[in-house]
Amino acid sequence: MQKVSVRLPLEPQPKGRPRFRITAGRVFTYTPKKTEQYENDVIRLYRELTGGYMFPKKQPLHVALIFGMPIPKSTPKKLKEKMLSGDEYHVKKPDIDNLAKSVLDALNGIAYPDDSQITSLNLKKVYSEEPHIWVMIREEGAE
Repeated sequence: MQKVSVRLPLEPQPKGRPRFRITAGRVFTYTPKKTEQYENDVIRLYRELTGGYMFPKKQPLHVALIFGMPIPKSTPKKLKEKMLSGDEYHVKKPDIDNLAKSVLDALNGIAYPDDSQITSLNLKKVYSEEPHIWVMIREEGAE
């Protein structure tokens, strides 16, 4: 039963909307540079921390992502304590589905051959003094 669990020391970023360019009457779509760089960082760190492990084709997978969101510098001490204890939820942008999209798209073809293999997904945003993304991928049905 295979399982990968890694903590990526990156500030979570949402998936950027595709951009469009018209050249010579043709429409071209492209990924914004910021999103492209972020996805490359996710790929690089995943490969470094897992030795480049890829789950087998057609293997159903469960993915859990926890996004450690930065605490604003101007946050009062009492509120900061509540944030770090989990008593204060991160209920502002970026949206959790857009955060997940950027990581899942980056790992497509890197951690698993195709993201259609993901059959269940757990997502969570928490406050953290050190922004990060915790990624756990395991074969579906394994605990």
